[in-house]
Amino acid sequence: MYKMQYILCPTDFSEASITAIRYALLFVNHYKATLTLLYVDEFEQTPRGAYGIDSAMQQAHRKESMTFAEEQFQKIVRMLKIDNEQVKTIVRFGAAYKEIVLEAEQGEYTAVIISVLGIGNSTPHLIGRTAERVVRLCRVPVVTLRPEHESLSRTIKQILVPTDFSEYSNYSIPYAISLALAFHATLILLHITDLTVSEEHLSLIRFPDLATYDERARTIAVEQLVTRDVEPDNSIVNVAEDRGVDLIIMGTHGARGMRRTQIGNTTEEVVRRVTVPVLSITHPVHKMIFPRRFNEPIPNQTTI
Repeated sequence: MYKMQYILCPTDFSEASITAIRYALLFVNHYKATLTLLYVDEFEQTPRGAYGIDSAMQQAHRKESMTFAEEQFQKIVRMLKIDNEQVKTIVRFGAAYKEIVLEAEQGEYTAVIISVLGIGNSTPHLIGRTAERVVRLCRVPVVTLRPEHESLSRTIKQILVPTDFSEYSNYSIPYAISLALAFHATLILLHITDLTVSEEHLSLIRFPDLATYDERARTIAVEQLVTRDVEPDNSIVNVAEDRGVDLIIMGTHGARGMRRTQIGNTTEEVVRRVTVPVLSITHPVHKMIFPRRFNEPIPNQTTI
């Protein structure tokens, strides 16, 4: 059974990232979980940071950055009244998305919760580059949310689970069942057919039996919904906002599988557009597509 017991929450100390931390507390309090706050200083990724300072200046900058970060961490802990026993803090130096993914996977976290906006984001219609890369590359479940949506639920009553009936999209169902059981939530299973399908109601017989994943799923209130659309993300966004769901859970792969390696797949489009938090689940096939992590050397290749 999936539980959010070890949560990683990246922050740049902006209001947007603090909203993500506030949302993370929903799960911290429910599961009595441990929350880790991560700040990544990207100065050394800039031309001046990479070429304009010597090692002594670099060490001085790092010391100053760590002092600044610890002060900000303590402000957040006090402001949000987080139990000191439940929170840890980490400072890293490098590219933000790489450090977030490495910490998430090496630290054996059960979820990453991140705002799609942050300092320097120019428009609410685009997902921030850091969040986008984390969703695309991280093997740990990732919750993304838009901080401008002020009515973020303090609980979870309705969970939307889109499925194209493929193994990849159905991989998210056990996660949805676990959260529905934990929060006594209703599951809305959504399938979107092509506009050329005239009898979309026939798709209802293809919805999976949730009891095959967990016998306790028989106690969950479930609604099966079929819509027609040109692009699946349109229906997912519309249903989520029309129904007032509290969380969307979906796989990062679908029937198109390899589109996961490119920008613009259904999950990423939903994350870009929707005002509802999205929990993205990565199928194990992702480990075959991206077998190495950023800090792992490329193995020596033998030329024949």
